[in-house]
Amino acid sequence: MKTFGFLALALLCCPLFSPAAEHYVSPTGSATWSQSTNMSSPTSLDAANAYAKAGDTVYLRGGAYGMHIAPVNSGESEGKRITYSNFDNERVEITGTRYAVHLDGRSWITVRGIEFRSCRQFLIIRNGHHNDIGHCVFDRNLEETVWMGSWVHDSSTFNRIHGCTFSRYGWVKDGDDKGAILDIGFDTSTTDASDHNVIENNVFCYGGHHILQVCGKHNIVRGNYFHNEVWMDGPREGGCGNRNAMIMGPMAGRNLFEGNRIAFADIPPDDNGANGLSLRAPNNIIRGNLFYANGAAGIALASMKESKPTGNCIYSNTFYHNGHNRLVDRFWTGGISFGNWGNGPMPGNIIVNNILHGNFENKSLTGYGEAGPQVILKNWKDEGDPGFANDAIPSDTDDSSLPDFRLKSGSQCIDAGVFLTKITSPSGSGAEFTLENAGFFFDGWGIPGERGDRIQVEGRTETARIVRIDYGRNRITVSTPLTWERGQGVSLAYAGKAPDLGAFEFGGK
Repeated sequence: MKTFGFLALALLCCPLFSPAAEHYVSPTGSATWSQSTNMSSPTSLDAANAYAKAGDTVYLRGGAYGMHIAPVNSGESEGKRITYSNFDNERVEITGTRYAVHLDGRSWITVRGIEFRSCRQFLIIRNGHHNDIGHCVFDRNLEETVWMGSWVHDSSTFNRIHGCTFSRYGWVKDGDDKGAILDIGFDTSTTDASDHNVIENNVFCYGGHHILQVCGKHNIVRGNYFHNEVWMDGPREGGCGNRNAMIMGPMAGRNLFEGNRIAFADIPPDDNGANGLSLRAPNNIIRGNLFYANGAAGIALASMKESKPTGNCIYSNTFYHNGHNRLVDRFWTGGISFGNWGNGPMPGNIIVNNILHGNFENKSLTGYGEAGPQVILKNWKDEGDPGFANDAIPSDTDDSSLPDFRLKSGSQCIDAGVFLTKITSPSGSGAEFTLENAGFFFDGWGIPGERGDRIQVEGRTETARIVRIDYGRNRITVSTPLTWERGQGVSLAYAGKAPDLGAFEFGGK
């Protein structure tokens, strides 16, 4: 009994069993880890990386650090994270390091309010899950370095990146643009299931070959501002800039892109146009986005060796003034373009309720004849003034307030849309029914904090939240019972008599 008591006392004194605590670090901190719970005796970031455990919060005091964030331990749950945060709005800058944040096999880590500048790479999450990166700045690669500036890969899942700025990662060598600001997964892998990640409300600008590439499934890209015009800076032979975003790879499909601004894509050295979004994978939902002032097409669908786009639902987007800078190859012009790059036709993409206006030579849809039959319904294709609140393209590309593509009262695009799909179940009521195509909709995909779409049946005012979708059977389950007739239309919740065209619902719910 005495031996057991001695061991129990020893275990209680072990740091493994010490309670979660707040710790303080500073650029010159030298206190021990146990002393760093006192603000007046901060430790080093190196010590915090080594000793922080589940439930701990590490506050970084203001100043410049030469050590990156790389915890040895993981958190354990939402309530027992390891958190790194700047203290009390003090400016914290990590600069000149190999990485900014390196989470190799680490999960449940939070990073908040820190600036990372002139690093060789920025955010690396490898086989990490439930990490939360928010309100940080990642700016400028230190030197000509590896392709991915930030990389969420090796089957990393349920990570959330939000409210951050990612900028100036890329270079030009031998006349070729190189570097990517952020990749999710790997575009040639058949095993990297980097799924269920959320990229939300960030600013992405000034990249190399591209800004964002998504190569997994069930990822959400929402509310971000992308712009990738030509820029000159850093270790490069010429100006960078190219396409904004890509979805491709054998593991890619059924991602949600919604509510993004995707603009100003161009290629150096002569500002030759680039595409806003290169879509090269199946069954994605592309809705409510604004594609404008991209030098080439707003969306370019391409059939590639690795994957090809089929069954994508592209609806309720606005495409304006795209394709005007395509100097060499006029194929990738217009609002939406298709191209067969060696993997055969790409039939069955659905393009509905979009506004396509003011694109090069009034080309709204180009190239789709050789790509196979598509489903193209009720889009506004330069049929006069769509009635935007303000279509001025700002000279300052950092200005995300313009153009204002909301519809003015009296716009011909109000109530001009069609319903996305129809109910195929027998007439009745209840919380479950089948649709012609459930691929338009989203049920949250099991991601914490996400909610399914709110939908509305044609001719009825009540709405309901989708809680589950069986895409194989086109069957949905909603939160509250609805009443329907077989063949009635279904759309996202709308105002007025029918859905509007374009990215914004006038007086929307």
